[in-house]
Amino acid sequence: MPSRGSVLIRLLRLPFRATLAASIAVALLTTVVALVAAPASAATTALVGVGSNRCLDVTDNSNTNGALLEIWDCNGQANQAFEFTSAGELRVFNGTRCVDAYAGGTAPGTKVEIWDCNGGANQKWRLNSDGSITGVQSGLCLDVYNQGTANGTAVNLWNCNGQANQRWTQGGGNPNPSPTPTGGQTCNASPADPQATAAARRLLCYLYSQYGNHIISGQQESTWVGGPDYEMNYIRNNTGKYPAIRGMDRGDSPDFGSRALSWWNSGGIPMVGYHMGSPAQGTDGYAGSQMNANINAALTPGTADYNRFIQRLDGVAAELAKVQAGGGAVIWRPFHEAGGTWFWWSKEGGSQYVRLWRFTFDYLTKTKGIHNLVWLLPYNGQPQSSFYPGKAYVDIAGADTYAGDHGPLTSLFNSTRSIAGSSIPIALHENGPIPDPDQLQSTATRWVLFNTWHTDWITNTGTNPVSLLQKVYNSSYVVTRDEVPNLR
Repeated sequence: MPSRGSVLIRLLRLPFRATLAASIAVALLTTVVALVAAPASAATTALVGVGSNRCLDVTDNSNTNGALLEIWDCNGQANQAFEFTSAGELRVFNGTRCVDAYAGGTAPGTKVEIWDCNGGANQKWRLNSDGSITGVQSGLCLDVYNQGTANGTAVNLWNCNGQANQRWTQGGGNPNPSPTPTGGQTCNASPADPQATAAARRLLCYLYSQYGNHIISGQQESTWVGGPDYEMNYIRNNTGKYPAIRGMDRGDSPDFGSRALSWWNSGGIPMVGYHMGSPAQGTDGYAGSQMNANINAALTPGTADYNRFIQRLDGVAAELAKVQAGGGAVIWRPFHEAGGTWFWWSKEGGSQYVRLWRFTFDYLTKTKGIHNLVWLLPYNGQPQSSFYPGKAYVDIAGADTYAGDHGPLTSLFNSTRSIAGSSIPIALHENGPIPDPDQLQSTATRWVLFNTWHTDWITNTGTNPVSLLQKVYNSSYVVTRDEVPNLR
C-alpha cells in the first residue's frame, strides 16, 4: 500500500476529473489508516463470571500498567467495562489499556494484568461460544483462581476445562449480589471436621479467599521477654500495624486460651502449636519434645505413656475450648516440622506420625468436642509424602524454614503443594527472614500466610531490617490485623 504522501504527489499531476477520483481515494485511504491505528471495537460490556456472578475487575480501579485482574461485585465503573476489538484485543478504561498476560507467560498460573496496548501476542484474546476467553498466544483460559467466588479472587491463566470459573457472560451482572457470610466471602471448602463451628468455617473460607491473592502476616509470640506482647508491640511500633496472625504455643504458654480469644475479638487470627513433651517422659514443653518416645505405647490404652499423652491432649483441649466457648476459631498446627528427626513425633517415620495425627484429630473432635479448629499440617523444610495423613484429616498444609534471604521460597512452596495438592492453601507456618512481597508476586509463589519466629528472629535487624518490616507490613499484598474482615 503506497503512503499517503506518495498519493498526494501523484494527485498534483492529474487532470481535474482524475483529481476528483483521486481525492476520493485519498479519503478512503485515510479512513483505512485510521482503522489500522485504532482497531474497531464493540460497545463496552461487563464480563460476569458464571461461577461467581461477579464482574471481571481491574484491582483497585487502577489504570496503572501492571494492575491485576480479579472479580468484584458489579458496579458499572470503568474498570469493569471491557471491549473486544477487531484486532483481538480486550480493552478497558475506555480503550486506553489492554488485558495482557504477564511477561508473555504461557504457563498455567500466569498472572493477568493491564498494560499499554502494543499489539503483542500476549494481548490477543478469543471469546469462545461457551463464554470462555482464551489467550491466543498461550491457549489458556481466563480462570477465576481455585473456583473462588469471593470479592478480590484473582483471575489468572489456566488450562481450559469448561468449568463455571472460566465462563463469562456479557451484561451488567447483579449489582446487589446475595449476602455472603460474615467476612464477605463464600466458598465451597469443606472442613475436615464435619462438625466445624461457624467461626471455623468462616476462617477456613477466608484463608481460601486470600490464597493466591494476598499473604496474611503472622508473628510468633514469646512469653518471657517483656511479656507476651513483646513481638506484637515491636512490629506495631516500627510499622504502625499489627500482624494478622498471633502464633502461640501450648508448650510455652499453657494458659494461652484467654489470650487467643482476646486476639480473635480484636480482629486477629490465633494460630496454636504445641511443643508437647514425649509421652514416655514426665517433662512437657520444648525440653521434653526432643526426648525419645514410643508411639505404639502412647496410643495403647492402659499404658503410662498413653495416660500422659491423654493428659496433655486434655490440657490443650481445655484451652481450645475457652476460645470455642467465646465464639472464636484457631489455626491448629500440632506436631510441627513433620519429617524432621529432632521432635519425638517424627522420629519413628511417616506411618507412625500419621497414626498419631489421626488419633489426635479423632480425640479432639469426637471425644473432647473441639470443633473450632482449622487443621494445618506443618511440614519441615523437606516435606515428605509419607507424613501426609490425608485430606480427611487436613484443612491446609504448610512448611517452614529459617534459611533464605527474603526470597519467595518457591521450591519449598511447590514441594509442599505437590504433596497436599493444588486445591488447599499452603502456609509458611514458621520462618526466619520474611519473604519480600514483591518477589512473592513476581514469582506467583502463593503462600497463604507467614509466621515469623519470636525474639531475635524478628528483632535482629540483620535478619529482618526495620526497613523491610515497614515494606512488608505496609504492602498492599500483605494482610495486617486491621485488614482482616469480621470473622466473628
